Amino acid sequence: MPLGHVTHAAQQGVHVLRYFGTVNYTLAPGLHHFLQRLLVDDHVSGLVFDLTAAESLDSTNLGLMARANEQVRESGAPNSVIISSNADIDVVLRSMGFDQTFDLLPATEKPSEYADKQVATPAPSVAELQRTMIDAHRALIRMSEAGRVAFEQVVSCLEGDGCVGHS
Repeated sequence: MPLGHVTHAAQQGVHVLRYFGTVNYTLAPGLHHFLQRLLVDDHVSGLVFDLTAAESLDSTNLGLMARANEQVRESGAPNSVIISSNADIDVVLRSMGFDQTFDLLPATEKPSEYADKQVATPAPSVAELQRTMIDAHRALIRMSEAGRVAFEQVVSCLEGDGCVGHS
C-alpha cells in the first residue's frame, strides 16, 4: 500500500486535518510537530479530523489524534470531530473509546470543500520516532480502559528500546 499523507486547512480557528491513504507511524513525528506548533501558536477553537480519504491509520496516529484532542479540550474548546466513511476505521475508533471523547460524524455530514496544504512529514530520526510513538500510545492508554489493555505492554516495550522497527 502506498504511504499516505495529511493536509491542513483552517478557517476562523477551526483546523481541519484530512488524512489520505495509509497513514502509519513514519508520518507521526512530522505530524506531531505540526500539531504542537498549531496548538501552541494558533488560536484553535476546534479540530476536525477528516478520515474520508483514509484507507487505514495505525495506533501511533490514533494516539496523536487523542493527544491533540486532550490539548484542545484543556484549552476550553469542545470535543474534536472525526468524520469517517470507512467502516473498518469506524469499528477501531469505537472499540478504542474515541466515541467517548470525540464527536464522530458520518461522511454525509462532511464540511464544505476547503483549500488545504499538505503537512510536511520529513523522515524522523529513530529517537524522534520512538518518542512520538511512546507519547501517542500513552494518550491511547489515558483515553479508555480498552486503550490501557491494548497498549500498556506496547509502551513498556517501546520504553525498553526493544520494539522500534518491529511494528
